[in-house]
Amino acid sequence: MKLAATIIILSLAINVANAGSLTNGQWQPANCGQKPSAPAINSKTVDDYNQSIKDINAWQTKAQDYYNCIVKEANVDNQIIATSANAAQQEFKNEVSRIQKEADAGKAKVEKD
Repeated sequence: MKLAATIIILSLAINVANAGSLTNGQWQPANCGQKPSAPAINSKTVDDYNQSIKDINAWQTKAQDYYNCIVKEANVDNQIIATSANAAQQEFKNEVSRIQKEADAGKAKVEKD
């Protein structure tokens, strides 16, 4: 069981390098770059307006990639958190079981003597 816990901890340590960060209750992705700024519409001329539409289309692609990255990274972080919590809970259960066995053995020994 200790080997399994060690493997889980090592895999989490590897994944943490790719995880976001939580500071003062605010989560930030680690590998998604900067959020793309939305372009403004310039309607001074037809050419300006057409360029604005091109800029919006390019922005939409970049923004979609950014938000897809956030969701993917958040899902990884959620899995890391759940796996860590489950491993800690299992460690606790194992310790309780070990202590109970020792207590039962101690009780049997005392009652025997």
